[in-house]
Amino acid sequence: MDAGDWAVRGTAWLALAGYFTGAFLLLRGNRRIAKWVWGSGCDFNTLHILVAFHFTHGWSHAAAVEHVARQNEAVIGTSFGAGIWFNYVFTILWIVDASWLWLKPESYTRRKKWVAWAIHGFLFFMVVNAAVVFAPDMVRWPSAVLCLVLAVMFFRRPDRRESPAEDVGED
Repeated sequence: MDAGDWAVRGTAWLALAGYFTGAFLLLRGNRRIAKWVWGSGCDFNTLHILVAFHFTHGWSHAAAVEHVARQNEAVIGTSFGAGIWFNYVFTILWIVDASWLWLKPESYTRRKKWVAWAIHGFLFFMVVNAAVVFAPDMVRWPSAVLCLVLAVMFFRRPDRRESPAEDVGED
């Protein structure tokens, strides 16, 4: 494995660490620390995409689409390169969510529950796919456990009807 491979994998691992730790902190209501961790995870995810485009895809969207199509074919038996767009949406949503938490924390806390659920539900869906479904075993099993713990924390949370991310006010 060369330096480019290490950069791609390392930024992915750091993004996952930021996602899981930030999500746990948000569910626990620790917004002050969560914003740093959540924002850092988001930054590492963005850096991961840039590093992957540089080292793996040669700044070619077509090469990235082909890479995603090959991964889909290998794992689920269907060549679906358009899945790259889900990765772009994931990145945009995480940037929006982290920015919102940083720039307008009161608004973030009071946002409508369906908005928080939609954002965090999609982010979680994508993390399950990236870290469990399409990941190598050394990442898959720890990530599966963390996803399960995160889901249990959400569903056991007494005020979960209000928000998956914070103590959100009424609709």
